[in-house]
Amino acid sequence: MKSTALTSLFVGLCGLHVGALASLPDTTRMNLLFINIEDCNAAALGCYGNPICKTPNLDRLCAGGVRFDAAYVQAIACNPSRSSFLTGLRPRTTGITSNGHVMDKHLPPGTLSLPEILKAGGFHLTNVGKLFHKLDYAERRYAAFDRLEFYPKPSGWSGPEPLLKFPPVKNPNRDPAPKDEKSREYREWKARHSDRYGDSGLAYEEQGDTRMAATAAAAIRDYAKTGQRFFLSVSQSRPHTPLTAPKRFLDLYDPATLPDPPAPASSLKGFPYMKRATGGNPDIFMKAQPTPQQAREAIAAYYACCTMVDANIGLMLDALDETGLSKNTIVVFLGDHGFHLGDHGFWSKYSMLAATHRAPLVIRVPGAAGNGKACPGIVEFVDFVPTLCELAGVKPPPGQEGLSFAPLFADPARPWKKAAFITEGDTEDGDGVRTPKYSYLEFKKGELPAALFDLTQDPWETVNVIDDPAYAAAKAEMAALLKAGWRAALPDGVR
Repeated sequence: MKSTALTSLFVGLCGLHVGALASLPDTTRMNLLFINIEDCNAAALGCYGNPICKTPNLDRLCAGGVRFDAAYVQAIACNPSRSSFLTGLRPRTTGITSNGHVMDKHLPPGTLSLPEILKAGGFHLTNVGKLFHKLDYAERRYAAFDRLEFYPKPSGWSGPEPLLKFPPVKNPNRDPAPKDEKSREYREWKARHSDRYGDSGLAYEEQGDTRMAATAAAAIRDYAKTGQRFFLSVSQSRPHTPLTAPKRFLDLYDPATLPDPPAPASSLKGFPYMKRATGGNPDIFMKAQPTPQQAREAIAAYYACCTMVDANIGLMLDALDETGLSKNTIVVFLGDHGFHLGDHGFWSKYSMLAATHRAPLVIRVPGAAGNGKACPGIVEFVDFVPTLCELAGVKPPPGQEGLSFAPLFADPARPWKKAAFITEGDTEDGDGVRTPKYSYLEFKKGELPAALFDLTQDPWETVNVIDDPAYAAAKAEMAALLKAGWRAALPDGVR
């Protein structure tokens, strides 16, 4: 590696041999483009091998970067997941295990977030759309940004005017949200707004996600002129519910041609979420399970949302290419957690099953030897802070509970973590651990105290073998791993 400072930092943090990093370029002056989208099922994306969903721009990002096939979040919903991967701390440490937990009231004193760390490291910060869950949850974190677009401003924040001005939407929302989020009226509005799919009624250029992407592209072009080293975080609200998109994207998918969701409720045995599997869901199909036709229509709408987001990502990638900044900008694409698409009778997130636990992650480090390859090894989203600090040449805060996976950009096939961990802090209050062979879940509340799934025989997690004598040794091993915690799952030679 060209940067001795980066090499010594990595040795000090991880204790790994630096030979694996020899194929990496000097990344310590590169920019960071951080694209985060909401509620994305990795298996739904064409870039992850889905033969139906079209994602040409993510395909080209994968062709020039590393696609992580076993990337796992640490929590089951937006707020706890983002609070974890933006601080490098796990949910039981952040104290944030629910969307209702106010981030700044629960984080350990002195906790720094990724934007704050990078700001201290000399980056100019721009945020477009949502990064942390809410402004009032993370006002201090948002105040670190030099430019805020498409988001409310923290009190006392003063920054530049918007980069772009957009014409009014022709068909504006005639159903605005009530101000009191604790009121019955707000809950009814939220359900009414969320539980739908189909045509958004907007032109592509009118979509909020499209306008955010266009603003991000403008920010990239502005940075090309100023020469400032930047961290640009960009949000896309889809494919979060409501599953609505312009008709041009819906027309790409015919519901009649789509297969039924896998792992139907009839296939589940000893299942720890059986009430949900046969009843209503959060966010969409809230009152009852959909008919097969409704399920296919919703999945088609989900694919349409993904393809729209893909087009928006293309706007940003084009801006990098046109300005020449693609040569020295690390691009991170991720979903903040997964999303169930009718499997197990589930829709939305809020489980410790694979559809929520696994999320898409693609990272392009210009000049890295591993570009164009897929990484099969387990990485966790809690690893983002140490990894991006490693690449940026910025020292991460002490007490990190993730591991820099920078060596995987040189060699994506090298052995890595043995397991990934997840916390569910709402109705079931549980924790889980996942290896390539097994998924093991423990619940403090809920229908069952524990569950074990044999992923080699049952990849869709339909049959709970926790009480099967043939799995007694596996049960004991996984229970011990969950109790031992994340340090026990680190790669050999790292503790």
